[in-house]
Amino acid sequence: MSEHIADNIKVVFFDHDDTLVGTIGTKWEQHKHVARTFYGKELTDDEIKEHWGKPLRELVCLLYGTDDVEQAMAHNTATHEDFPKELFTATIPTLRHISATGKLIGIITATSRFSFEHDLTLHQIPRELLDYTQTADDTPYHKPDPRVFEPALEWLAEQQIRPDEVVYVGDGLHDMRAAKGAGFSFLGVETGLVTAGQFQAENASSIANTSELKK
Repeated sequence: MSEHIADNIKVVFFDHDDTLVGTIGTKWEQHKHVARTFYGKELTDDEIKEHWGKPLRELVCLLYGTDDVEQAMAHNTATHEDFPKELFTATIPTLRHISATGKLIGIITATSRFSFEHDLTLHQIPRELLDYTQTADDTPYHKPDPRVFEPALEWLAEQQIRPDEVVYVGDGLHDMRAAKGAGFSFLGVETGLVTAGQFQAENASSIANTSELKK
């Protein structure tokens, strides 16, 4: 793990979607289903990719072509269990390994608290491994805005941990920009839409998946 995470790092924060759980495959199918069933619209991968990563309430309106965000969210919530996210094989072993080294672990995600708690329960992710969690419900800001990390920075201050003692692990360039803006180190995982070459072009280190954190 030391070849990826510096010895001075005390906290490892993770993104959730497409970092610890696979989201693109199943949730893109859910969005297509909702758009087709309730709005008579055939969504394409290119349309979804164009808006992917935006806050969910904004995303559903853009994808479904509606201004009624509450109805769009209701359709999304009603169908979410039919399209569960997939737990990456390496996720729980990696979390256990990092915890065993004495580092603190957090998950900071743009998904809702409702969806996040559902994922933890569904995939039996041990909550005792998580020292901090933050969802879209906990901040009005969204990556790549570094202010998304303000609640986390307050928690870090309570632990007497500096931002330069933190690494954020995520699958997107918006994750990288927010993390660096907050003073964190960043490590990209190539499990989402961003390739190793794209991370390198932004001078960001990356790994194929979180299992490499166990090396």
